[in-house]
Amino acid sequence: MSSPQETLIPLSPTRPYPLITLGLPFDAAIARHLSTTLSSTRPFILVSRSLAANTPALSVLTDTLTSSGFTIAGVRRGMAPHTLYRDVLSVAREVSDSSADSIVVVGGGSLVDGAKAVAFALANGADDHDKPHALLKTSNDVRHKKVDPTTVPAQKPGSIPLIIASTTLSAGEFNIFGAGATDERTKHKQLFSDPGTPDYLRVIALDPELTLTTPERVWLSTGLRAVDHCVESVCSSKPNEGGTEAALRGLGRLVPSLLKTKRAGTDKGARLDSMLGAMESMRPFVVHGVPVGASHGIGHQIGPFGVPHAETNCIALPAVQKFNARANADRQAIVLDALWAQDEVAEVLTRHDLVKGEADLGDVLDVIIRELGFPRTLKEYGIGRDKLDAIAESALRDALCQLNVVQLTRREQVLEILEMCVGDQ
Repeated sequence: MSSPQETLIPLSPTRPYPLITLGLPFDAAIARHLSTTLSSTRPFILVSRSLAANTPALSVLTDTLTSSGFTIAGVRRGMAPHTLYRDVLSVAREVSDSSADSIVVVGGGSLVDGAKAVAFALANGADDHDKPHALLKTSNDVRHKKVDPTTVPAQKPGSIPLIIASTTLSAGEFNIFGAGATDERTKHKQLFSDPGTPDYLRVIALDPELTLTTPERVWLSTGLRAVDHCVESVCSSKPNEGGTEAALRGLGRLVPSLLKTKRAGTDKGARLDSMLGAMESMRPFVVHGVPVGASHGIGHQIGPFGVPHAETNCIALPAVQKFNARANADRQAIVLDALWAQDEVAEVLTRHDLVKGEADLGDVLDVIIRELGFPRTLKEYGIGRDKLDAIAESALRDALCQLNVVQLTRREQVLEILEMCVGDQ
């Protein structure tokens, strides 16, 4: 019996890595590329706790790797949502103690960000709780030119190679420039930019079969996270033609396929469309240098207050578009035209009494999010007005709020957006 045919896609036409592989079962793709692309013999496996407990995925992977001659250096089951510093430190110790020469990630966004943070921490000896914050913050400040790199301690790039089989659609695995981790003491999510990521993030395996046990809520919400990437790329403070084209390709795959998956969860064709849409959603930033904005920035800071990682955009994205419409209505019209042009999407919008040419982008996104079954307000997550000031102050320290098309520099601006998200009226 012949093996399934593998297709390899480079994420960027100008970089050798990461390579996206599809067509092989995830375990076969990992085994193949550990050998051929990573030259690894001692992989450390970082796997979703629920995937390990409730599916045969971990045993399938370990059986395939051991029968292929690999020595499994160690296995870590799960990390807390939002990639807490304490988990980054503990996984870094486990990887270091195991003498692993690669990290295999099988799971969602928190594990993907966690593996990147672990690689960066290992390279820089960040081995106690105070060191990660300084390391991550400094890297982000250097990237965004907030500090002169000659005035801060030199940072070593991470180097341990990664291969990722993602089970969600947040698309962080395609971000070669950075990630985020959360200081559980302050609840501030710190973005970081490891200069080594474009070299050590080697392979991303797409296998829709692996995602069939991902809870519907996680799959759809992370898909909406990828939609957020697309919308904010088109509506960016610094849009460009290549980025807009990639974002529109992403939207064209994502929204119809998510609606299909809501109706028929086992449709592997729809799931693969969503995965390819998520890949496209990151190309505006990774390939074309287009920044996202305040939906991401505010969402980063809503999460640690009790909102699941990918559901933060369900709250923030429509409100941010309404706030930004004063500055970029022409860009928002491009997204509106793309969404109305999709028959599956137009049917949903019309059923909810929206009229093309009259409904704004915030209203259209609100309907799509509700159609997929998600709450739209902070109140529905138990977050009251007493938390708004803390969220606003934290958001102002997020670089993406300053990259918003309406630059957010004052607490009152963030509070204006959060007022649309509270839901207590």
